[in-house]
Amino acid sequence: MRVAPGRPQPVLAAGALAWREKRDQVQVLLIHRPRYDDWSIPKGKLDKGETFPAAAVREVVEETGYRVRLHRPLPASVYLLPDGRTKIVQYWTATVRAKVGPGPKDRGEVDEVRWVPLDEAEALVTRQSDQVPLGALRRYLEADELRTVPIVIQRHGAAVSRSKWRKGERSRPLNSKGKKQAQALPPLLDAFDPASVVSSPWKRCLATVEPLAKVEGLKVRTKDELTEAAHTEHPARTAAVIDRVLREARPTVVCTHRPVLPTVIESVRAVAQQGAALELPREDPFLAAGEALLLHTTQAGTVVAVERHLPNIG
Repeated sequence: MRVAPGRPQPVLAAGALAWREKRDQVQVLLIHRPRYDDWSIPKGKLDKGETFPAAAVREVVEETGYRVRLHRPLPASVYLLPDGRTKIVQYWTATVRAKVGPGPKDRGEVDEVRWVPLDEAEALVTRQSDQVPLGALRRYLEADELRTVPIVIQRHGAAVSRSKWRKGERSRPLNSKGKKQAQALPPLLDAFDPASVVSSPWKRCLATVEPLAKVEGLKVRTKDELTEAAHTEHPARTAAVIDRVLREARPTVVCTHRPVLPTVIESVRAVAQQGAALELPREDPFLAAGEALLLHTTQAGTVVAVERHLPNIG
């Protein structure tokens, strides 16, 4: 995040509003902080080198004992601190992957964790800034857009330049920066709990997603249609692969190449709500090397929210 010269660095934080359905009602996960005697959404500051999604998951674990998967983003909170710095808190909706601890890591910071019906939560939270993500979650619920599936369009990491590689495009590898991006991808995308990884079989794509697949215990499925060569010959077949991924509505990472991205993004645009479509990249190179385009889709395959993330390599 760039800051104008002379201005203090903002304080960056992340959190997640976990929800579940119980007894025919939606409940959300809140914490009580004894220091402030308030009820709040789990959140906290980013560690050095940490991405917003990874921080959100870590903070929920530390403050509640629940490991969550992130879903669609919620409105961020931006406000001034007493010392004049700006604080930015990014939020996501979330569901529980597992209970991994008995409760809060530090009882001095959080002394109670409670699942609260949504109506009660809106009355219980203390700070006005927490009302915004709660209100957004309610809107998603009423629009039947709360239960979403993350699909990632991943551009492969930075690669050795074409002019310096003489052995053919299929074998052109990642450069040192690209290798760092590949190693930094798992903590970023694990926050969204991918269940499938699909990739071009070319070396630089496979090398980008193999570390992620290993961490997630997944096998990379290759699709020739995602290569530059196949796309040049039959772009409609590339579009068909993307259409199928969107229809299946399964948490999936799809890794491909920059020249393929216009076709991929047009397939996404065709099933995106207007607001989400406006957030899709429109100009070459569409995504930076190593960048992930997060698509949050409904069970019907409609894209309702879009995010972009780069792995943090320092």
